[in-house]
Amino acid sequence: MPAPEKPNRTFKVGDLVRMKPASDVFQHLPASASLVMVTDELPTSSRFFYGTVCATGEEHLWSYDQFYLLSKAGA
Repeated sequence: MPAPEKPNRTFKVGDLVRMKPASDVFQHLPASASLVMVTDELPTSSRFFYGTVCATGEEHLWSYDQFYLLSKAGA
């Protein structure tokens, strides 16, 4: 039996994250769209979360590996 997938989750609801410049998505967005507030975790997924683009208020499904933590919620 294979080992269970190790969760990649490093962000929590309320964290502010910034898109990594190497991300394919980053190259197609305006610079102001690179800041995202984590709005919802997906307990069934270790790869994805929902976040709101700070500049536009649009919510999207994102991949954890496209971002790095800028500020933790409540910090």
